[in-house]
Amino acid sequence: MGTPFTLPVVKVTVLEDRALVERRGEVPLSVGTQRLVIQGLSALAVDRSLQAKVAGGTISQARIRRATKPRPPEAEREHRTALGQRVAELEQELRRVETEEARLVARQRLLDTARADVHRAISEQAGAGQARADTWREQLDTVRREQASADAALLETQRKKKLARERLEEARASHAQAEPWAEARVDVQAELEVGHPTGGPATLSVTYLVPCTAWRPSYRATLAREAAGEAVTLECEAVVWQRTEEDWKDVELAFSTARPTLGASPPRLQEDRLWLRDKTEREKQVVEVSLREEAIQTAGEAGVAQREDALPGMDDGGEPLTVSAPHRATVPADGEPYRVPLFQFTAPAASELVAIPEQSPLVHRVARFDNTGPTVLLAGPVKLVRTHGYVGRAQLRFTGKGERVKLGFGSEDALRVARTEDVARETSRLTGRKVTTHKVRLFLSNMGAQPAPVAIEERIPVSEVESVEIQLLRESTKPAPARVSEEGIVRFELTASPRSQQELAMDYVVTSAAKVAGL
Repeated sequence: MGTPFTLPVVKVTVLEDRALVERRGEVPLSVGTQRLVIQGLSALAVDRSLQAKVAGGTISQARIRRATKPRPPEAEREHRTALGQRVAELEQELRRVETEEARLVARQRLLDTARADVHRAISEQAGAGQARADTWREQLDTVRREQASADAALLETQRKKKLARERLEEARASHAQAEPWAEARVDVQAELEVGHPTGGPATLSVTYLVPCTAWRPSYRATLAREAAGEAVTLECEAVVWQRTEEDWKDVELAFSTARPTLGASPPRLQEDRLWLRDKTEREKQVVEVSLREEAIQTAGEAGVAQREDALPGMDDGGEPLTVSAPHRATVPADGEPYRVPLFQFTAPAASELVAIPEQSPLVHRVARFDNTGPTVLLAGPVKLVRTHGYVGRAQLRFTGKGERVKLGFGSEDALRVARTEDVARETSRLTGRKVTTHKVRLFLSNMGAQPAPVAIEERIPVSEVESVEIQLLRESTKPAPARVSEEGIVRFELTASPRSQQELAMDYVVTSAAKVAGL
């Protein structure tokens, strides 16, 4: 048996669904080869992930050994808490009641035997002509009284047994929830074959992977108005959960988005046959089209669209990232979330009031600022705070260093936008050409006492086929839009006067050929 040592946990690298734990310390070594045993490892340690290093020496063999710790009897068990003592007392009471129940059951069997003996004696003596009615009556009464007493005592004992068992189960459940270490019966240790040419004290480090741990980024964004203008302070935290059966006390924490379990082999190639055929008569005469919603696939301000079939996890832009906590932290193994500060930065911001009437009648305060932090911003929830306090929560998309960030900081109560839309369809009798006219009316109300500049964004469809044309009627669109993007976003910029209502008109026409179907 090797010399047992206990090395403290000094560093933990938390991955998306597991963690790399490093134990390090100084151990005395002798010259030559010797065997060391490192105690206190987590029962969930992955055997094949064990690695060990020793300064100035070599590790010829390293393995994890598990042994079941026998649970000591009740008389030798030491209870650290009053809850453990309560469980022990209830276990002892249950055993006493079970012993009493077994004694009463044995007594019932003896009384049944005695009753049978009295009946047999009555039949034998009556057959021999010896009549002893008084004696027989007295014996039967005595047996009957003893049986009734035994039955009552057995019922009372069974009731006590049921009650004691319920109390014990309740106490054990509370004990297991409050003290999960009390049920641990597996002793995990690392056995190392260490060789050192000179001996003496040397630094030994042991690393291994453990499951049942995870982390996710979380943010807090504060929009404030300063003398030089508006600014946003973004604070980043790592929320950590771990249930590895070992506490991380005052350790260095690093958070990584790497996924070591994902395979790196390319997919297997399969045959993909293409067939040529002539168009049918209907396909020659009809063009099938349809309307669809499409997210703009850009990073930064607009965010990256997520696939519906993607597994839940962190969006790191496809490149593994590691962020280290600036200070040591303690994370108990209780499965509760713990927040670890990572970094913060303050960047100049520009905010505006933006309304998207097709989505909501509210007018929101939207701030844009650059990511001037030390690293990229991973996708995660963000708490929104303004000068007057907390305003809500939002989702921050993956943003690279230097990219633009867009966040909404709540709505303005004094501003509202109402929207109506009328659709008129016409079909030419001669050519069969279809014309659909959309008339959108917007009503901007300002119930406050101060004027407010507002940007209103509407959208029009974008055609991908030559048979369908979409045109914005600028002569009937009032006021004139500030710009129209290639994605069909029409932006109006105006000022809402105090306690007033303004009307905006936007008309566009969708023209399709006679052979177009689906619109």
